Amino acid sequence: MTPATSASLTRLGLTGGIGSGKSTVAALWRAAGHRVIDLDAYSRAVLDVPGEGVEEAVARFGEGLRTPAGTIDRAALASIVFADPAARADLEEIVLGRVDRAVGAEERQAADAGELFVIHDSPLLLEKHQEAGYRAVVAVLARREDRIERVMRDRGKDRAYVVSIMAAQVTDLDRIRRADRLVLNTSGRDVLADRAEHALAVVTAGLGDLADSAVR
Repeated sequence: MTPATSASLTRLGLTGGIGSGKSTVAALWRAAGHRVIDLDAYSRAVLDVPGEGVEEAVARFGEGLRTPAGTIDRAALASIVFADPAARADLEEIVLGRVDRAVGAEERQAADAGELFVIHDSPLLLEKHQEAGYRAVVAVLARREDRIERVMRDRGKDRAYVVSIMAAQVTDLDRIRRADRLVLNTSGRDVLADRAEHALAVVTAGLGDLADSAVR
């Protein structure tokens, strides 16, 4: 579920599989001055800050998940929900409403500031079939082996873990079919930056004209 946004504000989606370089593209766009809303960060905050979200998770999944800091042991929780669709659905119910409210507040700030668009950095956008909520969706693609090696190197995960996450996500063929624009992460960072800049320019073309028409 994605929150309703202001009529004067366009929502764009950014997605990509684990290790694809999606977060790098998000960082590049953010550094260029664009508002990129990290949906994963908002989701993590529900369980990483003591409060109602943590209490609901403990009530559903057990006191043993509470850390000494009063947050949720995310690794232990992941081991529960990864293999249990019902548990995963319960977790999403705990998290998503809070995420929607936080995202909505940031979008209102963007609209009040006169910004023309916001970008949702959303790793599960296509898995959740949310593309209809966006003017355009940009997907980042990379070679399978590059993705596996990147996650193993940068996050300290083993190959089996990365492959299991990939299996739970949509395929690159799905991304190609369903995204409006692709960014290929098949060369160095400089090439990726150029491709990301071009993709954003394409999907935002004409937004200023649309805003002027709405005012008139």
